Amino acid sequence: PGPLPGTGATRMKQGRTGSGTDRGLSRIELVVARAIFALVAVMGTQALTGMLRMRNGLTTRSEETAALAQAISLLRADLSAMAPMLFYPPERSAPRSALRFSGAPGARQMALSRGGAPGAQAGLGLQRIDWQLRNGQLSRRIWPRLMPATARQQSPAMPVLAGVRDLRLRSYWEGPGWTDGVSADRLGAVLPEQAAADDDSARTLSEQYSDSLPLAVELILVTEDFGEITLVETLK
Repeated sequence: PGPLPGTGATRMKQGRTGSGTDRGLSRIELVVARAIFALVAVMGTQALTGMLRMRNGLTTRSEETAALAQAISLLRADLSAMAPMLFYPPERSAPRSALRFSGAPGARQMALSRGGAPGAQAGLGLQRIDWQLRNGQLSRRIWPRLMPATARQQSPAMPVLAGVRDLRLRSYWEGPGWTDGVSADRLGAVLPEQAAADDDSARTLSEQYSDSLPLAVELILVTEDFGEITLVETLK
């Protein structure tokens, strides 16, 4: 007798052909999938690069802001602690006013006599602070006392802030009010030829207070990244 319908050879044939849902990806589908994966990878790389650039930019901006804050803090501390005392450079040079400001735009120098904090130790008393702007770099130097014995006592220049275009100063005096820079006729309480007579006279004059400080000062810091920054300090 022949095979029954639905059994034997019929079932074997069905097993060899299988179902249409078991087949794999075609070559075209594989190419399309690879293209999609490559596009996603490129987009992810671009997003990661953008995030890294943004992080680097934020880090640089944060460092610049911190340097600016430090410079402003030092300037405010020096201006607010100014003392009406003459400065006597070493080697019997002529005395200098308590506050001096000189130089051309982009090449400025500001020097001031600074008093120590109340209760400070002897080494932290009256000082002379020299601020200098050269080639876009603002730096600061310190004389440990107002009558240094030698030039070697001045500290090395400490870079404070880069990217500074100019430094401008205005002073406020009773009567005329605001004036650009520091008026020389108001700052020389003691004439240089009088102070340089001998050591005894210089020492006596250095112990006398002078009225050479204005009532207030306005310092304008012109920077490349932050524009103009104005600091105003009252002295009396």
